[in-house]
Amino acid sequence: MAAREAKKMRNEERETQRKEEDKSDSDNLSCLPDSILSHILSFLDTKSAIRTCVLSKRYTLVWTLLPNLDFKYSGTDISGFTSYVNHVLDRREDSIVTSFRLSVYKDVDPSFFEKCIRYAAQHKVQNLRVRVCTKCKSVILPGLLLNSPCLRILRLNNGTCWSMELPKSLALPSLKILRLKNFVFSDSNYNGEIFVGCPNLETLVLNKCLIKPLDKLKVLEVNCLKLEHLEIRYWRSPWRCFDECMINVTAPRLDTFQFQGHLVKVNFKESLLCLDKASIDLFYPMSCAMVDICERRQKMSKTFISMLGRLCNVKSLSLSVKTIEVLSVVSDLRECAPPIFENLRYIRFTVKNKHTEMCIPINELAQLLKSAKNDYLILRDPKESKIWKTKPMRNTSSIAIRARVMSYLLESCPCAENLIAELPKVSTDY
Repeated sequence: MAAREAKKMRNEERETQRKEEDKSDSDNLSCLPDSILSHILSFLDTKSAIRTCVLSKRYTLVWTLLPNLDFKYSGTDISGFTSYVNHVLDRREDSIVTSFRLSVYKDVDPSFFEKCIRYAAQHKVQNLRVRVCTKCKSVILPGLLLNSPCLRILRLNNGTCWSMELPKSLALPSLKILRLKNFVFSDSNYNGEIFVGCPNLETLVLNKCLIKPLDKLKVLEVNCLKLEHLEIRYWRSPWRCFDECMINVTAPRLDTFQFQGHLVKVNFKESLLCLDKASIDLFYPMSCAMVDICERRQKMSKTFISMLGRLCNVKSLSLSVKTIEVLSVVSDLRECAPPIFENLRYIRFTVKNKHTEMCIPINELAQLLKSAKNDYLILRDPKESKIWKTKPMRNTSSIAIRARVMSYLLESCPCAENLIAELPKVSTDY
């Protein structure tokens, strides 16, 4: 009996010693529960997180609990990439996907994309970012995704205009951010419900989109009562559609508006009482064999002045130097009633390759303009600005603004306090 007790004690001592040795050999992270380990690994890209399985047996299956999945094709073997993605999805545990990204720029069968998107929707994805590229057939987004109560961020990037079908309607009550790139709106795929079905949408970005030319659809209705941030970038409708196509915006809570690219008619149907910041960077047509450039510039300039009038409640306005050039095209600028920005406190002039910036009090700027007459106002140094009779020399950090345009802007901003002008690394031809 005593021998049996002694043996039991020796076994317990050996077990205790073994556990102590195992503990001394292991790292502190390995002692953490799976939920915490998988959260730590989620800060790595998916491929690196999976590679941790070679560290020890403890990490062999931790990656299967990853809440964030990021698949970005960057090689030449597209079949190997799709096999890798399928392998990860097949072996992953049946747990919630917080974030799912799939980015492919080579032609892949639509069924691959549809399977991945369906997987994300089935696992209650909150943040979905997809770049699709197909040539034979369009990807159709599954109904499970289009009616998801969990989705908060949706970014859809069309590799080609026909790679992915634009859903005609959505029912996404939790969606806060929607980004659409390279989509064509037409009578067959748009009836306004895509935005109405997102009642809590706060941010909308339309990048490289357009209304299909010669289509029944002429007006894109953006009706988002809780929208705070609207961004329209590189709108692609051809010039022949300029007069007939329009974007109507109903967003009474809009706080920020950004526009970049060739001008499209944007009509804000309600007063933007909450507008804090507006940023405009227009592309200026230099030449075109198909249209009269002078006529196009004149029409574009007057349309832009009309759009500025819709932004009259803004507190901070940023205009690129190219945008200011659009105003200079209007020969009878003084005859155009300037929009009055009663709340505007800061004006910013932006450039493409910023080197530095300067801040000029508006009262000092007004004094400079009195001696400018019809000349250029040259802003060329953070500590000084001068009126020159000619344009600035090359290779100097400066921008040139026509004095009459600057006067027009100041008349529009009676309460403005400062002009902040960005200066480029190398001066641009004006």
